[in-house]
Amino acid sequence: MSPVKTRKTRDEYNNILDIITDPIVIFDDKFKVKKINKAAKQFFTGYPIGKKCFFMRHKFTMACKDCPIWQTVKTGTTMTGEILCSTTGNPILLKTYPIYSRVKKVKGVILIGRESSDVPVKWKR
Repeated sequence: MSPVKTRKTRDEYNNILDIITDPIVIFDDKFKVKKINKAAKQFFTGYPIGKKCFFMRHKFTMACKDCPIWQTVKTGTTMTGEILCSTTGNPILLKTYPIYSRVKKVKGVILIGRESSDVPVKWKR
């Protein structure tokens, strides 16, 4: 594939991700942020690419065991979790999906969030 076609394909891919209004974050298997869409940028300060989300976002030194990203990396299955949005206080439903290598090893995770005031959550008052 020529460099021009590669750049055009990458730009189309980025445009599609940015059209989606739900936050999408793509991680590698070491929890480093590889790509975020426009909607996910509000959840990070600074430039998160190449940095570990649990440190950037939560100031933790390691991932929590109940983190859906951690669970997907360890089990290779789709997981669901919940957090509260720090800006609105609304619950955010998190779904994670494994990205597999050719030899069926988890090489990354796609996280999709959906903010919704009607998502049933454990923090509901």
